[in-house]
Amino acid sequence: MDNSRSGAGDGRPVPVLRCTLRTMTTHRAPTPFAALLDLLLPRTCGGCGAGPPGSGGWCPACADDTAGPIAVRVPGAGRVVAAARYRGPLRRAVLAYKERGCRDLAPELAALLVPAVAAVLPGGPGAVGPARADPGRVWLVPAPSRPSAARARGGDHVLRLCRALAPRLTAAGLPAWVLPVLALDRRARDSVGLDAAARAENLASALRPAGGPRRGPGPDEPVLLVDDVVTTGATLRACHPVLARIGVPAAGSVLLADATTPVRSR
Repeated sequence: MDNSRSGAGDGRPVPVLRCTLRTMTTHRAPTPFAALLDLLLPRTCGGCGAGPPGSGGWCPACADDTAGPIAVRVPGAGRVVAAARYRGPLRRAVLAYKERGCRDLAPELAALLVPAVAAVLPGGPGAVGPARADPGRVWLVPAPSRPSAARARGGDHVLRLCRALAPRLTAAGLPAWVLPVLALDRRARDSVGLDAAARAENLASALRPAGGPRRGPGPDEPVLLVDDVVTTGATLRACHPVLARIGVPAAGSVLLADATTPVRSR
């Protein structure tokens, strides 16, 4: 998880006013206000704030910059795939979504994760789409947030991301369910400034199961851990053994962004 609190990150605009208004009034279902909002404050690119965006919610330049997915090496965490590098438009969108209340960006960010899911599943890109042979579901486990952070953000941002991703995967031919079975208790500290060892220790004492699912995954239904940004990989390494202990071992992890290697923003 990235813990930067630096706004857009490079002075470029983000559609904060529009997405904040939509989030306050229409984040659960479309309403007449949503249509009016589209007229008064037209939807803009999720990465740069310019408009109009393309079909995926990104302008052509930002779509090119967020093109992926990419494999990420995280020792001890199995197969890990990120949608793109943590830079430029994706970094701005993640920070706006996570730290500035722009929950309206969840669909745009979820769209980036569909190719990452396809890449991490057995069978690679062919695992998503009409040609997929196995009709079983994929289960999305959101990496948990600290309770205080979730309250400050108006809810668990990774859980919301999973709920936006599941219908997109289903529409692409891969039925998906969200499985929120992990939690952090109040002992979890803010990981800002902690190195990999300190983050691992912090998670080891606070990470716990959140209750078993009503219906568990079948033998051919993969479980994927979902998070926003990978930095040290401590969250992924901590979550995998807990999932294995409760009988839902993860086949891999998918993330919005890879911040394991510093990359100069364009």
